Amino acid sequence: MTTPAASHHTPTGKAQTIATWRSRGRMAVPTATDAIADVLIVRLFECTAVNGLPLDALIEAQVAINAPVKRFGVVFSAGPPDWPQYGMPVLWICDSDDGVGRWN
Repeated sequence: MTTPAASHHTPTGKAQTIATWRSRGRMAVPTATDAIADVLIVRLFECTAVNGLPLDALIEAQVAINAPVKRFGVVFSAGPPDWPQYGMPVLWICDSDDGVGRWN
């Protein structure tokens, strides 16, 4: 009897992506050098807005166990958010793209 190889699943859409992040406890984010980093999610808060600005998730994550925890927001939308209004790092994930998003 053979066991089928595990397949890699790339989530699509806001609900599936957030559910995948929550179940894995990890997420991929772009780096400043256009690479992709896999970060450990410490806390994930689903939301609709923060201070009147659209925000789909507020995440606290770290790149390694002993690394400092960083907080950032995530916005899923067709167009980029109004970056300067947020006052914190925001990861924008375009509705029509299955990529890891883009930072402000």
